[in-house]
Amino acid sequence: MDKVSQSHTDTTPRKEGLPLLDHAEPGLPIKTIYENGLAESLGLRPGDRIQAIGGEPIRDPIDFRFHFSEHTVELDVDRNGERLLFEIEKDPEDDLGADFEEMGILKCDNKCVFCFLHQMPKGLRKTLYYQDDDFRLSFLHGAYVTLTNLDPGEFDRIIEQRLTPMYVSVHATDPVVRGQLLGRPDPVEILGPIDRLTAAGIECHTQIVLCPGLNDGHQLKKSVFELAERHPKVASVGVVPLGLTRYRKNLPNLSPVTDEVANKTIDDILHYQNTLYPRLGSNFVYAADEFYLLAGREMPQKTGYDGFPLVENGVGMVRRFLDDFNASFDTLQGIPDVKLCLVTGVLGGHFLPDLAERLNSQPHIEARCVVVQNAFLGPRITVSGLLAGEDIGKALQQANPKGDEVVVLPPNCVNHEGVFLDDLRPHDLELLFGIRVVVGTYDLADCVKALAEGHFRESADALHGSHPYIASGQFDGVPGV
Repeated sequence: MDKVSQSHTDTTPRKEGLPLLDHAEPGLPIKTIYENGLAESLGLRPGDRIQAIGGEPIRDPIDFRFHFSEHTVELDVDRNGERLLFEIEKDPEDDLGADFEEMGILKCDNKCVFCFLHQMPKGLRKTLYYQDDDFRLSFLHGAYVTLTNLDPGEFDRIIEQRLTPMYVSVHATDPVVRGQLLGRPDPVEILGPIDRLTAAGIECHTQIVLCPGLNDGHQLKKSVFELAERHPKVASVGVVPLGLTRYRKNLPNLSPVTDEVANKTIDDILHYQNTLYPRLGSNFVYAADEFYLLAGREMPQKTGYDGFPLVENGVGMVRRFLDDFNASFDTLQGIPDVKLCLVTGVLGGHFLPDLAERLNSQPHIEARCVVVQNAFLGPRITVSGLLAGEDIGKALQQANPKGDEVVVLPPNCVNHEGVFLDDLRPHDLELLFGIRVVVGTYDLADCVKALAEGHFRESADALHGSHPYIASGQFDGVPGV
């Protein structure tokens, strides 16, 4: 049983530590208290701010997790200016039984020539323009960081608190080329910072946003093999194509990734894999799915992804989607009647119609695809994760879905609050067309079965929201297909 003692003082909160960007006061504010948890037994309340544990200032949930994992902790809490102290004996793995307010984000101080946020139309919600480069989001959510804005104390913190793995945007190991890509006037080294992290036991997954003519060809080879020298501490390299919207006025003139470039990039990466695998026991470097779809080539098999370490960055997402569909397909036999209208982007149109045909082989399923052109951001943006509600609405208007059809949207086309890029929601489409519209899952066959049997439930994230940062870290390139 937890042992707790408490004392009170009327002193104002201590000002130790740096305040978070979104909070004027220091400390970690409590958002929710769970029933029968430790926080409830202590009498903590939403709005209380955890100032310190054992005298160490608490800036964010990572600090809290690190310092709370002891057998005995002293919790220093501020409640409207009143200081509360708790001495707690507990098992090291016990949690507090509380959720915290979202932490502020460390801003990006680069001006990457390919930055997606610089290419967004005006007038969208503010969160879509927020450029993060936050090592904490890298650890917590797999967001990619450049490491350019870390001060010595933050580097030390990553090492001390063992924030591993980290996801690092490399783009080029040549300092001059990297500096150009990051929009900086001087060369920017990356191998030194990576070496410092890996020497301390921090594993790094890395990313290269491919910009034709800048960091492909010789520069890509140089980057891959210099990073491979650091395997296994540098665990992987994901190569993803830059995304170019129609909003590029006054921005650098960049070349798009064409089908020819995609083919060449795939060939190069396959060559690197064949060279590195005998030595590393891993393919190490992986081309994003978008390259294969642009080139019209078959996706690698599951074994080509070595456990899918970069699937959240659009590397292996299609292969996993196809394999999950095949694994669940037989469960569709004998299900009730269901009619489906499957919505996807241009790239998804390369493979989803084939799956619709397989669904139609089942006697109780009618399925068709609606491929949506991206007028909102421009024709070069072809992934489903960047479809606007207005474009989906226009495509559905042409498709004329019937009242008994269920429109199934791609699972990545809304944020965690269930909102499209243009602030429309799936419910708006329901009202417009008088039909049911759902946000699908990454297991299509399982989704179809659940819809047919009447027990489909959209994720809590899509319905209610759990994280305000839109595709955090993914706008270095483009979210997955």
